[in-house]
Amino acid sequence: MAKELGCNYEAPTFGARYPDGTCIDGYMWDLDSCDEPGGPLFSGGDIPCPFCNTDAHIEWMDKRLSGNSRQRRTARRALAPKVRAWAEARSSFDPIPKEPQ
Repeated sequence: MAKELGCNYEAPTFGARYPDGTCIDGYMWDLDSCDEPGGPLFSGGDIPCPFCNTDAHIEWMDKRLSGNSRQRRTARRALAPKVRAWAEARSSFDPIPKEPQ
């Protein structure tokens, strides 16, 4: 069963000092990329959400984790809560919490 992605995460993502990115289906979309308020977003969708799609976001960040595969998995597991906490601190809204796995 595939896990559901998407949360209420909004934060500065695309270079603005205000929340210009929002999470849709686990990926960040540029809120400034629509023609009219409430219209469809045209730009984004290539940056994984750091809150609900954390593992993919860590891969997107291109963190060079050293060691063998077991050591890299352990390092990635240790990094994931830090990335989620960083994302939650930057969010302008309370993200929908992830359910325990």
